[in-house]
Amino acid sequence: MNIQKFTALAAEEVLMRLREEGDEAVDVQTAEVMKMNDQTMYGLTFHTGDDPAPTFYLNGMYELYSAGEDMDSLLKQLVWAYRDGMVNAPVPEEVPDMEFGNAKKTAGLRLAGRQYNRKFLKTVPFRDVGNGYVLICDLQIDASDGGVFSTVVTNHIAEEYAYDMEELFDSALENAWRSNSAALHPASRLMDFTDEPERKDDKETCYVLTTNRERYGAAALFYPGTQAMIAHVLDEDYLAIPSSLHEFIIIRASRIQDMAHLQKMVYEANRRIVSPEDVLSDNVLRYSKGTGKLITVLS
Repeated sequence: MNIQKFTALAAEEVLMRLREEGDEAVDVQTAEVMKMNDQTMYGLTFHTGDDPAPTFYLNGMYELYSAGEDMDSLLKQLVWAYRDGMVNAPVPEEVPDMEFGNAKKTAGLRLAGRQYNRKFLKTVPFRDVGNGYVLICDLQIDASDGGVFSTVVTNHIAEEYAYDMEELFDSALENAWRSNSAALHPASRLMDFTDEPERKDDKETCYVLTTNRERYGAAALFYPGTQAMIAHVLDEDYLAIPSSLHEFIIIRASRIQDMAHLQKMVYEANRRIVSPEDVLSDNVLRYSKGTGKLITVLS
């Protein structure tokens, strides 16, 4: 059974179980959603009147089923997750206002690599920031648990609400430092990309660049002023290694001798360690303090 048939069967079975429990108000529909990194997610959307319709993605459940888990047991877990989510899951603090004026106030940013998003980038507006990277807009709203809900601005949303996307990207960049500021943390003890023994000086070698919310924090490298600010802190050129959608690893350029080895490590990590939905890019970047330019490293 492929995942499409699994999802359709799950929709029928879950709806039947909810009806048996006396829930006549809910309607269960299948959903197929293209996510970042060309990840197609299959799930069930639960509609109850005008309330927001939660979607439960089944890709992970399908993997368990394919590995031998019992379908009936999985469906029981799904019904329980739906019931629990309706009671305990965080909800938006207010109904999202998608009109352009409000969208400009709540616009945020995500960074994506072109090479991993050939299909996805056909569905969303984006801004090219060079070296194989693009920015994508999302709309952010506070959640009841103190977190944030975010919705990617798709071509459909942009057209339906007549967004001026250039203006929306400009607004998102203006919002960036205020709503989700960049954060640079020392990280030399977390990993070692360097080619020499630990030095006894007081200079950190590795840093993690993310945002205060961390999720999709790699976009911080393209906030206004971030690249030059890092060079000022390090007082030299640096490399920006794409760790995931959520962060870059920043390394002093003077500490790296074997660039080909570094690029090989990034390439292999993206295929063996980083989950497919979190991969950012294979492109290692170098920032020149002297020229203020960010370029792709070529081995």
